[in-house]
Amino acid sequence: MKPRGMHVLMLWAVLAIPTVCATSGPTPSTAPSPASIVTQPTSQMRSSDRMFYWREEARELHAMASHTDREAELMLKNKPGSTTDEFVRQMRELAHQLHQAAAYADVQAEEAEREISPKMTQQFHSALR
Repeated sequence: MKPRGMHVLMLWAVLAIPTVCATSGPTPSTAPSPASIVTQPTSQMRSSDRMFYWREEARELHAMASHTDREAELMLKNKPGSTTDEFVRQMRELAHQLHQAAAYADVQAEEAEREISPKMTQQFHSALR
């Protein structure tokens, strides 16, 4: 697995933990928020590096969510039944969480982009095309 992919998994895990904890019982009040955990490693980076980092994270998370949605549809189509319905529900919930994590990454990329000069931002967008 490439290093960037590991970041995606870590981001997803960090954002999914509160959901799991909320369904299994109260979370301790001393637990840091997912946003503070995720932004700690990126806070030391230059704005342009943070923007690229978060853009890549968002792209990969959206791709993972779409893939999960497609797998759920295939499961439902190929193996209908009550057991499959529950599994598909869980897969769709995972896809929803991945889309939420991607939206968070998009917001982080936009915030980092606002810290970059307009001329440099234009150059970055030209390079991404």
